[in-house]
Amino acid sequence: MLKKLIAASLLLTPAAPALDIQPLLDKGDFVAAKAQLKSAIAASPNDHDARLALGVTTFLAGIEEFAQTVYAHGLREDLGGEMGMMIPASLPVRFNPEPLETSADDVVTMLERMEDAMAEVDTILEPLGDHEAHFDLRIGTVKMDLNGDGAYTDDEGLWRLFNAVTNPQPRWAAVVDEDGNPPVPEMPEEARTFVLGLDTADGYWLRGYCNVFGAVADVVLAYDGTELFERTGHLFFHHVSSPYPWLQMPGASQGFDAEPILDWVAALHLINQPLRDANRMADAHAHLLNVIELSRLTWAAARAETDNAHEWLPAPGQTGVIGVDITDAQVAAWLAMLDESERILNGELLIPFWRGAGEALFDEDGEWREDANEVEVGMTHPRLGVNLKKVFMEPTRFDLLLWLQGTGAAPFLEEGPQAESGVWRRLNETFGRNMPGFAVWIN
Repeated sequence: MLKKLIAASLLLTPAAPALDIQPLLDKGDFVAAKAQLKSAIAASPNDHDARLALGVTTFLAGIEEFAQTVYAHGLREDLGGEMGMMIPASLPVRFNPEPLETSADDVVTMLERMEDAMAEVDTILEPLGDHEAHFDLRIGTVKMDLNGDGAYTDDEGLWRLFNAVTNPQPRWAAVVDEDGNPPVPEMPEEARTFVLGLDTADGYWLRGYCNVFGAVADVVLAYDGTELFERTGHLFFHHVSSPYPWLQMPGASQGFDAEPILDWVAALHLINQPLRDANRMADAHAHLLNVIELSRLTWAAARAETDNAHEWLPAPGQTGVIGVDITDAQVAAWLAMLDESERILNGELLIPFWRGAGEALFDEDGEWREDANEVEVGMTHPRLGVNLKKVFMEPTRFDLLLWLQGTGAAPFLEEGPQAESGVWRRLNETFGRNMPGFAVWIN
């Protein structure tokens, strides 16, 4: 009886207020901030504010470490030279004059370390569940050392990353210096006091993005990209370990230079990779299902809120801190898309095959009919679909060009109910022309 009373009293004990870690973040000291938050949670496991703050701080520390790693290895600031329009000009990827030599194994290690960092964030935030939590993050003053030199320059703060994501500038439109780096615009005064009011819904949202990265990393690491990197890695890094060092030498052409174009063509051709670890494809599938469930939980938590303070992800009726609001119709369309996507991932709905539709040439067991070759089909083809669950659970060698052509999808074709375009069309109609931007934002 005494044990039950003690347990009940612990549950009723209010959580201690979260520590003010903003001064530590303003110095870029993520290590000290994480240590203080971990101590607070150890002393008071019900301190949900501290848990949310720890998850966010751990996420920022993971981003900083990844940025330092890719800078050390000389990630190209233009990601492809003359063909480089792959990242916003405002993203603080800077030229490293003394990059490390980078191999395919180094890239694997980078992805594995980043995946581990995101998994740590997910693990920290999972016990938060639907407990009420809040953490005000003043992003304009948070310092980050993105090149690992121990200094904090104007182009390295969290505000720069945030601004690059929310207001990307095309690289081709940028004015750049002699190293190809765009000038750093002055931070507006209002940015220094800009606050994100993060809460339980944002905890689910951040976990969702950790699973997005986990899915992407698992798909990439499931296949052996060694040959692709050795032949075209110089498109991405300045100093590549390769049997073809002359690929990294300046061309002799004084006029039009076709080499970058040829390199990108070769890169597309080389996305023809043997399977290295089938288990990673199954893990990616699980991550994607988690993303869907976490997105549902995000919107359930957001809709249950009664406040309206500096909302990063505003529910209908709330005001978004970045000046963009969400309507009931948009949330409904998004949730319908999640339902459709879940059925596709589970193999309950097939992705319509892009090489025609017509009468079925398979028997009831899904086998090719014995008389199929005698059926007069003219220009029609079987109405088949791609079972996406099989793609993840029964993976084979991946050849991008053969997938586009259609024959690469052959092992995963079958008859059955197919996804319709109505859900996706309503999503586009509801969100308008910037639907992809909304999708990236609201997860």
